[in-house]
Amino acid sequence: MISEGIVVGFTAKDRLRKWVRLERLRLEKEELPHTEYNSTTRNNRRKENVKMEENMTVDMWAKAWKEGKTSHIPELCDMFTKHVDKMLNSRKEVKCFVPLCGKAVEMKWLWDKGHEVVGVECGEEALKEFFEENKIGCSIEEIPEIKGKLYKSDDGRIRLYCCDFYLFNSAIESEFGAVWDSGALNAINETDQEKYVNIIKSLMGNKCVNLTVIDDATDWEIPVNFDKMRTWFKDGFRVEANDYVKAGEKLESFGIKGQQLYTISKI
Repeated sequence: MISEGIVVGFTAKDRLRKWVRLERLRLEKEELPHTEYNSTTRNNRRKENVKMEENMTVDMWAKAWKEGKTSHIPELCDMFTKHVDKMLNSRKEVKCFVPLCGKAVEMKWLWDKGHEVVGVECGEEALKEFFEENKIGCSIEEIPEIKGKLYKSDDGRIRLYCCDFYLFNSAIESEFGAVWDSGALNAINETDQEKYVNIIKSLMGNKCVNLTVIDDATDWEIPVNFDKMRTWFKDGFRVEANDYVKAGEKLESFGIKGQQLYTISKI
């Protein structure tokens, strides 16, 4: 379960899905005699691939990070640069939450601007790399309540938790003023989406603004749309479909047609 801050919100899951497909195609060619590798076999295996892609476990995501199966482009997401002012709303020292954060460069940007950043990520390699690559000193401590670890910057303004997202809760951190969700809701399994949203809602403080970026995919469809967003965030929240960006060449190569931005405000 990974989310990265990269060009036009290009998510780690999109890259991992492509790796899964290529790897499975390679393996099936090796496993089957040439005469058995026909269109029926391919179609059956592709159905298995889709199921695998949509049911990634915490261990699978962590393994993908450790083995370098998720790449990273160190540039801010276009949606972020275009709409971050809406998220921060002229406020200073905002407590910002980045779910499934990976090593998102938006976290460093927010920290540089004086804000407080909290992220959750199951891939420990991503958190190590975030602090090393940005040359930010940090400490590491075990957090038994979440069966994981906390990577905390020396000034305490960046706190990245390495754990299963569903073990994270408002007793650990709460009252966030902003949420940057670049592909996290997109990346989780469909059956877990409502559970994920309930955790996000519990973390959003008074007047919190949540920017959520959703992929508009072609050959894999994760049904996150305006109606669902309004159903999930109906009581005490306002949902707006603000912006749609057509995918560039890189995103199109992964079956992404474009990306939709939703703004969720706590009222």
